[in-house]
Amino acid sequence: MNPQGIYTMVSQGRALERQMEAISNNLANVDTVGYKQDQPTFSSIFAQSMGVAQESEEEVFSHHDHLAPYTGVGNHFVEIDDMGKNFSQGRVVQTGNDLDFALVNRDGFFSVETPQGERYTRAGTFRLNTDNRLISTEGFQVNGREGPLVLSGNTIEVSEDGSVIVDGERVGGIKVVTFPYPERLQKLGNSLFAPVDEENTPRILENVQMVQGSVETSNVDPVREMVQMIQANRAYTSMQRALAAADEMNQGAISLAQV
Repeated sequence: MNPQGIYTMVSQGRALERQMEAISNNLANVDTVGYKQDQPTFSSIFAQSMGVAQESEEEVFSHHDHLAPYTGVGNHFVEIDDMGKNFSQGRVVQTGNDLDFALVNRDGFFSVETPQGERYTRAGTFRLNTDNRLISTEGFQVNGREGPLVLSGNTIEVSEDGSVIVDGERVGGIKVVTFPYPERLQKLGNSLFAPVDEENTPRILENVQMVQGSVETSNVDPVREMVQMIQANRAYTSMQRALAAADEMNQGAISLAQV
């Protein structure tokens, strides 16, 4: 088998490995509040081995490690085009905790203040610190529309639009934002997101729909992920067998040439 065919199979194996990583990460976060499923997309690329800008690891790999630089032939290979995010709504589950909140708006995000700046999350599992400020599970301050939310009182109620009422008096509103291109948000871990380009500037979400005493669960379907894992594993096994067969064919050709 020619080097181009071998590399196509190797690149498929590399893409399948990344798909398996995404599936494993999804399954590990089935119970993570506010987690959004990773969704890899594939693309088939035709790269000329000479005179092509090397924009990815796969292209560098095909140009220098497996093909002679002077061949001038084309090469097909497979790569993960994008590690997308599935922002479909997770299930809203009641917890009975007055400081747990779920957003029914699928395009809304809570705003929290981190040492690196403002970040955004769908995980509404909050608590109070020693200063009675509303903070996230990781200890980040939850941003309010009018500033930090200090909740000193006996009864805390949050209306559907995010208004916070303590002992019958409104003390502020939970800041909820939306993005023009949510699919371009970058995952940062701990269910946090951040915009990576200036066009994706957050803006205050109008008509907020918030549920107090509930959280939004992960939107991962574990059965679907297990099926995809089995399919990817079978595809990887088939690729390995094909490579082994190609190696045997090449070894046979070499033996014949030596006769």
